[in-house]
Amino acid sequence: MKIKLTQQEMHYIATAEVIAGTPILDCVERENRITFIVGKGKLGKAIGKEAKNIKKLESIFKKEVRFVEYDDDKKQFIINLFKPFKLEKVVVNEEEKRVSVIVNPRDKGKAIGKDGRNINILREIARRQHEIEEIKVL
Repeated sequence: MKIKLTQQEMHYIATAEVIAGTPILDCVERENRITFIVGKGKLGKAIGKEAKNIKKLESIFKKEVRFVEYDDDKKQFIINLFKPFKLEKVVVNEEEKRVSVIVNPRDKGKAIGKDGRNINILREIARRQHEIEEIKVL
């Protein structure tokens, strides 16, 4: 699936690549958050020592910045998407392109976010990166 980026998203990616010093695979901007997808093994470099790259990008963009590490394995990618929340179980239904996750009950509300903000961002990224049509949080 070909990802179509807006001019603004391309600007965010170009800026983040310079500051993070690593290629950015994708970027999703929703409300007051920009989520960048970085290559496998590049998360630490992207974040920077003591999260200096995140802080610098947040200062430039005036938005919350988050990095997620890409993985070819759908299950591992979903785990990476939900960090820092620990998933108790991840079930990937390849045929229906659906994923169900079980989050610790005390983290469920935060994982979903106010009015579904967080889960909607995660769903869009999962669709763009792995053609996952649905993520259910149980």
